[in-house]
Amino acid sequence: MKKLLFAILMTVISVSFVCAETDKAGKAGHDIFDFKKVNVDQFIEPDICEGCHSDIYEQWKGSMHSNAYTDPIWRAATKLFLKDAKKEGELLEMKACVKCHTPLGFRSGSITSPAEDYDKLDALSAEGIFCNWCHNISEVKHLGNAGYEVAPGGGEDDPSTMLGPFKDAESPYHPTKYSELHTRSEFCALCHNVSHSANNLPIEQTYNEWKDSPYNTGDPTTTVNCQDCHMRQRPGIPSTGKTERPDNPGLACDSGPERKHIWTHYFVGGNSVVTKLLGSDLHAKMAVERLQHAADLEFIKCGPFKKETLSHIKIKVINSGAGHYLPTGLTEVRQMWLDIIITDAKGNVLLSSGALDDKGNIDRKAVVFHTILGNEKGEPVINVALADRILYDHRVPPKGFQVEGYSFYIPESAVSPLKVKAILKYRSASQALTNTLLGKNAPEMPVVDMAVVEETVEFE
Repeated sequence: MKKLLFAILMTVISVSFVCAETDKAGKAGHDIFDFKKVNVDQFIEPDICEGCHSDIYEQWKGSMHSNAYTDPIWRAATKLFLKDAKKEGELLEMKACVKCHTPLGFRSGSITSPAEDYDKLDALSAEGIFCNWCHNISEVKHLGNAGYEVAPGGGEDDPSTMLGPFKDAESPYHPTKYSELHTRSEFCALCHNVSHSANNLPIEQTYNEWKDSPYNTGDPTTTVNCQDCHMRQRPGIPSTGKTERPDNPGLACDSGPERKHIWTHYFVGGNSVVTKLLGSDLHAKMAVERLQHAADLEFIKCGPFKKETLSHIKIKVINSGAGHYLPTGLTEVRQMWLDIIITDAKGNVLLSSGALDDKGNIDRKAVVFHTILGNEKGEPVINVALADRILYDHRVPPKGFQVEGYSFYIPESAVSPLKVKAILKYRSASQALTNTLLGKNAPEMPVVDMAVVEETVEFE
């Protein structure tokens, strides 16, 4: 196992250590049990919501939010990582995985650890991140690590007040109330900023990446919130930072008024594998559309381009469409890399970097954009429970860029011109890790071409 995980990780180029931070109480991390206990029967099944909100329900069904608990890769990873978690803090971090992926299951006490049988959880808790849960989030305790409270009702016969983005919403079934929180990035931050529960190592920092980006201007009239991209997307309209983000007119409720804009509930990120595995080709296709409108490549000539000479080029990778780093989220698992090939006029290969071998492994010489986590000994780990530092972080900031250089030799036999092709590629996890987690049921991990640049270069 150790050899496999080391093979998955790229060679560490630079090392930086991240010390544990402390919260306001003066101790590392957050108490994952610091919440009010709820009961499953206080909440409403999503198919009840479907009765009046059919379009929104169909968008949510099949999304990563609806599949947060049934995701087979997440399930396999938490089971595997739990085996290596021995210390109290490591075990605490593994419990936090369950806390976020089935918040009702965890807060009701129905399931508290990956050690339990996932298939025995009640049906509603297994819905993952569902309607009645999000629209009941009523109090922010701290941003990140699910630092919020919910205000549940009495179930189907006594529904709670539904919090949402409309000030004039009315319902004959449940009370309604406007919530500004649901329109701001801080709402997304509650779950999309994740730090290690014991040592506070920043693991997933999507919100902080946005907060420190040019998209957050500090002016509500010009700031582009998370919702402005991820809740405007619909099929054929990726709504990224480099595209138009048009309003989505329609009905929030089937019997409600026509509105200028309805926030969509596809909740699409970059995951095109799990959604497809669990039956939603639409969500998978939309993930590809989002990835293909997130970045751009530029070719930079350096020279000299002469026979029997070492020549140089550069590729500029631009994060033109994402309001956070590329990649973001589980950046120790995600892989974004440059696949570049340089040939002469006869097709002779002068440089190749980033190709996949017959086992799906990326060429070790490739430039990969990701992070590498380390344990207390400074050894690379992919198990977040064991992590206490970041060994390596090479990614592209929002509206920023990275410039990667390549050197190659032009032999006497080469025929002008050179043909240069660079492709920015992405996949949600390596094939090796996927094979380890899912065994004989492992799919071939889809690789998405995010951006392409091609150039022809004459040489002497």
